[in-house]
Amino acid sequence: MTNDWNKIWQERDNEALRPDIWLQRILHLLPVGRILDLACGRGRNALFLAERGFTVTAVDASVEALGQLQVEARRRGLHISLLQQDLEQNPALSLDPFDAVIQFFYLQRSLLPEIRRLVRPGGVAALRTFSRAGNFPGGPANPDFSLDPGELPSMFAGWEILMHEEGRDQAHRGGGLAGIVVRRPMTWGNRRCA
Repeated sequence: MTNDWNKIWQERDNEALRPDIWLQRILHLLPVGRILDLACGRGRNALFLAERGFTVTAVDASVEALGQLQVEARRRGLHISLLQQDLEQNPALSLDPFDAVIQFFYLQRSLLPEIRRLVRPGGVAALRTFSRAGNFPGGPANPDFSLDPGELPSMFAGWEILMHEEGRDQAHRGGGLAGIVVRRPMTWGNRRCA
């Protein structure tokens, strides 16, 4: 599968690296600090965040995508830490928690425990991907790659929802979208802190 993505990213090498519009809308909800971009692809969101003062670590399985990100980061005078890892084969990351974790247009439900672990107490997770919510034709043919209506909030039960939208927008490839920004509770042992 990684070789397929390397080929896809080679074919898209000349496409503009525009950050996701929804990321621009939720930027004010992300704490400034260390941020992890999971399944970053060519780094359109990682570059956007690094330009705004975030300390960015970007993870992807594709060597091609990370190579393109590295070249563009250097061209812009940015430092982004890169980690090549196939999250499907190995979802556990040897990283300490971050102030924020983002994941856009990638859905791997088995990765959720790791996402939750990688957000520090009081930190934020932001996810946006395909959803079956809304009356939009198209979208991923494989249901494993689309969220069920209401699935995102249930994935983060017990976390504070700062923003949640689903079924309002159509993806550029068809199908609906869902997005969530959640804050991990502050805890001390088993007790919640004020």
